[in-house]
Amino acid sequence: MPEKLAGDELELRNLLAEHKRRLWAELREEIFAQTGEDLATQYDIPQDPGEKSILDSLSDAGLAIADIRRQQLTQMEEAQRRIESGTYGKCEGCGERIGLDRLKLMPFTAYCIDCQRDREVPTKPPGTKL
Repeated sequence: MPEKLAGDELELRNLLAEHKRRLWAELREEIFAQTGEDLATQYDIPQDPGEKSILDSLSDAGLAIADIRRQQLTQMEEAQRRIESGTYGKCEGCGERIGLDRLKLMPFTAYCIDCQRDREVPTKPPGTKL
């Protein structure tokens, strides 16, 4: 028997909103912390290529984390649109209901576990020649 989401919809909406608020707060904090560090250390210029390389690596890691957070925020926006359109909780891969436990853990997911697993597995094994 498929799980009904109607009774849990308010809880899932609130969970999604809380995830989104927390993610925005973390992203803002990182941006302001980075900006503050940049301003505080603008005269602390690395003296050799090794120091510059380390600083560049740290900066790249910060940008990668910010990009991951941006992707998660986009997924949350899409989940809110699915709630409004009445398709929230339905897998975009197979059309079946997404398990309630999965939605509580990842309220922004658009795929059931099986379809997500299929999306993450490469179509050709590594080392396969075309």
